[in-house]
Amino acid sequence: MRKWLVAFWIGATVALTGCSDEPGPLDDPPVLVDHWLTASDGMKLHYLELEGEGTPVVLLHGFLGTASGTWVAPGFAQALAAAGHRVILLDQRGHGESDKPLEPSAYGEQMVTDVIEMLDDLKINQAHVGGYSMGGEMTAMLMRRVPERFITAHLGGAGIVETDEALRAAAAALDPKGTDPEEPRILALFEEATANLPPPDPRVIAAMTEAWAVWGPRPVDLTVIDFPVLTVNGEFDNPYSKTLRMTRELSQFENVVVPRRSHLTTLIDPLYLQSLVAFIDTHDPR
Repeated sequence: MRKWLVAFWIGATVALTGCSDEPGPLDDPPVLVDHWLTASDGMKLHYLELEGEGTPVVLLHGFLGTASGTWVAPGFAQALAAAGHRVILLDQRGHGESDKPLEPSAYGEQMVTDVIEMLDDLKINQAHVGGYSMGGEMTAMLMRRVPERFITAHLGGAGIVETDEALRAAAAALDPKGTDPEEPRILALFEEATANLPPPDPRVIAAMTEAWAVWGPRPVDLTVIDFPVLTVNGEFDNPYSKTLRMTRELSQFENVVVPRRSHLTTLIDPLYLQSLVAFIDTHDPR
């Protein structure tokens, strides 16, 4: 349980900035603008924007993460802004500075609706949309519900699994087994960085967990997806279980497997950032 929580919550702390020896865009911090949106059910949602003239990129964090911790601390937002994009980072409900309802019914599909309503409020017809972990799952649900709003999609630490049990087992058999040797160091950084922080509200965690158990990811018809899709998964994060169906059914698909990384550590590997920036640049309509 502890590692499961750390894998998602680690995005909430700037400890990630110390996990790579590579110099990153964080050396030149961007100007982040805070915005708030009132969702259709009355919840107040917070998002950050690096305002620019380029095509929009919307990024969604994982469970118990935050917009700034997941996408600013490791340098994703800065790199995409430097490439000329308008970068929008949502604190999904229950996280960060957004409202944190205690009712399970306030989560699930409403979280997908939140992203659509944010796009509508910003008058964005299409965007590059993606996320890590739960954010990747939300991206898949957006692909299912509003495929017309995508320029590209990216799913990090996530994918769209086989629906057939036999195919699912065959895909799982291909997944490498192992653990990133950097995990102990990152866990220690996490412990140090969060020692004096209040823990997440267990009532909020319970509400989100219950909602996800009932709602869960819905089926996605990949044969109707006509835009480029990228996945980025660690070698030790079941990369083939998550992507074999996508490889077979998507017409424009790129799959990056990050060597020796786990779900906990893929987000901080430079290959993830480099792959995402290159993918968006390649498929940008500018």
